[in-house]
Amino acid sequence: MFQIYFSREDLTVQAEPQANLLEVMRKAGLHPDAPCGGHGKCGKCKVGIRTAEQSEPQTVLACQVQVESDLIVDSMLSGKGYSILTEGVQMATTFDPIVRQVQIEVEPCIKGESTSDWSRLILALQKEGLLLDGPAPEPDPEIASQAGPLQRSTGGRMWALVSGKNILAVSADKMEYYLAAFDIGTTTVVGYLLDGNTGEAVTVTSRLNPQAEYGGDVINRANYSLEHGTEQVTGCIRQAIREMLAELAQKAGIDAGKIAGVSIAGNTCMHHLFMGISVDSLVHAPYNPAVSEPMIRRAADYQFGIHPKAPIFMLPNIAGFVGADTVACLVSTDLAEVKDWTLLIDIGTNGEMVLARDHEMIACSTAAGPAFEGAGITHGMRGSEGAISKVRWAEDHWDYEVVGGTKPRGICGSGLLDLVSELLLSGQMDEMGELQTEEPRIILADKDESSTGAPVTLEQKDVRQLQLAKAAIAAGVHLLAESRNIDVTDISEVWLAGAFGSFMSPESACNIGLIPPELRGRIKAIGNAAGEGAKRVLLERSAWDKAAYLAAECDFLELATIAEFQDRYVDELEFPEL
Repeated sequence: MFQIYFSREDLTVQAEPQANLLEVMRKAGLHPDAPCGGHGKCGKCKVGIRTAEQSEPQTVLACQVQVESDLIVDSMLSGKGYSILTEGVQMATTFDPIVRQVQIEVEPCIKGESTSDWSRLILALQKEGLLLDGPAPEPDPEIASQAGPLQRSTGGRMWALVSGKNILAVSADKMEYYLAAFDIGTTTVVGYLLDGNTGEAVTVTSRLNPQAEYGGDVINRANYSLEHGTEQVTGCIRQAIREMLAELAQKAGIDAGKIAGVSIAGNTCMHHLFMGISVDSLVHAPYNPAVSEPMIRRAADYQFGIHPKAPIFMLPNIAGFVGADTVACLVSTDLAEVKDWTLLIDIGTNGEMVLARDHEMIACSTAAGPAFEGAGITHGMRGSEGAISKVRWAEDHWDYEVVGGTKPRGICGSGLLDLVSELLLSGQMDEMGELQTEEPRIILADKDESSTGAPVTLEQKDVRQLQLAKAAIAAGVHLLAESRNIDVTDISEVWLAGAFGSFMSPESACNIGLIPPELRGRIKAIGNAAGEGAKRVLLERSAWDKAAYLAAECDFLELATIAEFQDRYVDELEFPEL
């Protein structure tokens, strides 16, 4: 065994001969950035390595290193200042929580009768309008054991915590309880804590999705799972949720055992990997989900450290690449009920969109790739500290804003859109995407301006990556409109969900044709609509049933089966004339 010392983390681990250094980092819990899944294509898992005898480290890709000696490794992981969107546009809701508390009166057992404590508890709940549909729930030994003593000590007046057919707890006094909602995104995970008695938001927590070390997009992540099994990818996201639940409780100053219900939304791949479901059907034609139906599980099965009887509400999926996060967006926005054609887009590595009007809905997904997250771009990075996030051409130089106000070390998706838009407007790039400069590169920040000692640039190949991504989204928009025999100009509004849609400039998006220029002025950001939807199914019981209805009723347009898609995609590779 060799000793691997990670200098930045002051951590030493052992590695077998020929072990892959990226795998060593994963097992050490360092969460390296590997959007391509460790295939040496993205260039994001750079590390500095040296032996004890060497004074200068060599910069290499961790995924390409086989351990052959003791090593000193600089992981180059800063872990600072990630901008994670947590809030979304909030719609009015009727507070009627899916896990609710009611006061009941349990009748005493009369001498000479033998009605069980459990039966009298069920009867009391039914008198309050609960547990009426279908057969009564099977007896819960723990609850049944508490019902009789409580009836005798309180004269029958008690409180019950109920969800669906399940009785979670009974108590002499009104209980303090909480609910937690999670939006599991491909890149980030956001968790919300809500007061179960009032519906008020208590606190929020967020982090990067640890699955990113197995691939930055759903395809690479799914392929890793098929090759290595789901255990690692499933285990790390469940651990993340477990830790985030503890963080939420700690922030709120409560016992985690008082969290009595959890909802989870995520795209279909994230949904399957959290559940430990094989993603085989997602990566092979016809690319259908293994499970699309809503599911309810128990927290005890996941060792979440919360109320053991707490239900886990898994929102339903629509299709293989239109998942529960899109359903959550539909729930939070009431998109299906708008009177004029409205387009919802969540732009990311997989662009999901829904066109709707008066309960008519059609969805599609486009494989935009990870360019909007900075992957595949020479100096691309996520929206974290040091990322250039806004760019403007000022006649003879570039003005830019940097996340955290520090020296730049790269450029994120919103900055990339601005930069390409400004290149078009200033004539430094033509409609075909060819840079009209002396060198096939743009220097945004020279080596003296950057934090890395190397210039931050845009290369010609980076423009090509953006063209591929934006063409996929734009083609999807046009084909959705054509599927309903309308023109894109008939779309009254465009709602941008998710982090990228909130941080990017709508003007830049229209300038480069990511969103059809005809829709300029009709675009608004709605924030983390998926997170808001995950909260709404907890706070409004009817929203859980509504989610199932929306998922079942939303039509799905499989772009790969449309003959016109390839032609439209090629057309959209070109930038608009400005």
